[in-house]
Amino acid sequence: MTDQYVVQMLQQIYTRSIMGEFLVIALARVWIFLFVPLLFWLWIYGNTKEKHSVKEALWSAGMSILLGEIIGQFIMRERPFLAISDVISLIPAPLTSSFPSIHTATAVAITAALYFANPFFGAIGIIVTIGIIFGRMSAGVHYPTDIFGGIILGLLCFAIIRLGHKALRAKK
Repeated sequence: MTDQYVVQMLQQIYTRSIMGEFLVIALARVWIFLFVPLLFWLWIYGNTKEKHSVKEALWSAGMSILLGEIIGQFIMRERPFLAISDVISLIPAPLTSSFPSIHTATAVAITAALYFANPFFGAIGIIVTIGIIFGRMSAGVHYPTDIFGGIILGLLCFAIIRLGHKALRAKK
């Protein structure tokens, strides 16, 4: 199965109805913001470990966005809706590079931080992240390999932040 085939297949499945298109738009554009109330709740009501995970999540997300933008400048991959004639963008057309998926990288980085603090909140993060992944591909703005690159980037950024925080705490 090629990258193009997966995107075309997902678009054919979800664009059959207005509800399918609405679902894709919500997953691709809105679900990333579901992390905001979750992180806010953990910051206000969480224990010390959970509050620390909020800091790691925010630092990891920021690093994912920054590195994703830098990588995208070097790997200028055309988005599926521009490269495949029968794929349309179901959301306002992003004009940056398709690789890596910065939405995925950010969601994975936040989810990893949540999981290490509390597996229950990590599971919620995994569900949100999977929704974002399918939404971005179904909306015609990412290929599966862009998603894979975003997953790797998000995990790498979280690992760097986590190790950095451990090193800083060890010095105290």
